[in-house]
Amino acid sequence: MRAIEMHCHFGSWGGDRNPEDTPERTLELLARQGVDGALIAPLAGLFSSCVDHRPENDEIFRYCGRAPGRLFAAFAVNPLMGETALDEIRRCRDEHSARVLKLHPWLQGFSVTSPEMDAVAALCQEFGIAILFHDGTPPYTNPLQIARLCRDFPALTVIAGHAGLGDLWREAMLAAQRYRNFILCLCGPREAAMREIVNSVPPEQICVGSDFFVSDKDDAVIWFRWASFRSVEMPVETRRIIEVETGMKMVNG
Repeated sequence: MRAIEMHCHFGSWGGDRNPEDTPERTLELLARQGVDGALIAPLAGLFSSCVDHRPENDEIFRYCGRAPGRLFAAFAVNPLMGETALDEIRRCRDEHSARVLKLHPWLQGFSVTSPEMDAVAALCQEFGIAILFHDGTPPYTNPLQIARLCRDFPALTVIAGHAGLGDLWREAMLAAQRYRNFILCLCGPREAAMREIVNSVPPEQICVGSDFFVSDKDDAVIWFRWASFRSVEMPVETRRIIEVETGMKMVNG
């Protein structure tokens, strides 16, 4: 494995599937940028209007199952659905050996400080499931709000999916320095910010993503995100850990 992309989405932002979209095509687009594998998360299930996450979760598990060891499925629930959400976590763990849950508090409309979120976090901690959050767009997705889960659930792996984006990356960096179970996915911060993060946070707490949608017509966003990251100077071993080891540890458990 040369590198793993840790922030892809299923389908397209407009909701339509590209008829040319296949796991083989996704791997080809990734390979153009020297990336061998990817974590693919839901899209439709990340909106508050979604009341049944199971169909898209299962579709992504089937999609990634066609490229085992290279495409890895994340799944979604809405914590506000209470026991229904917890049941879906149990099902995805039991039926699909799920390793990563994707949550989008901003679009799904829940607070990361809610009792419902704590119930989800507790179950994911018990099962060894990492939680990948959208972060960086208030309300609900301030990196320090999300990092609170690292304090209250010290065995839970929490991933800031955008490392604070362009405005809140310093908060994300400070949280990662405080909590070893807080992982930063470099998918949004500018190059100067990435440079400071890489110089200030252990590489075992950093991975890379692009926010690519697998039904996109081209690989422009993958090229941009990875080229930006690779323009940051760092030791060869540091780069290897960030590009490969951190992500593989999360998707494999």
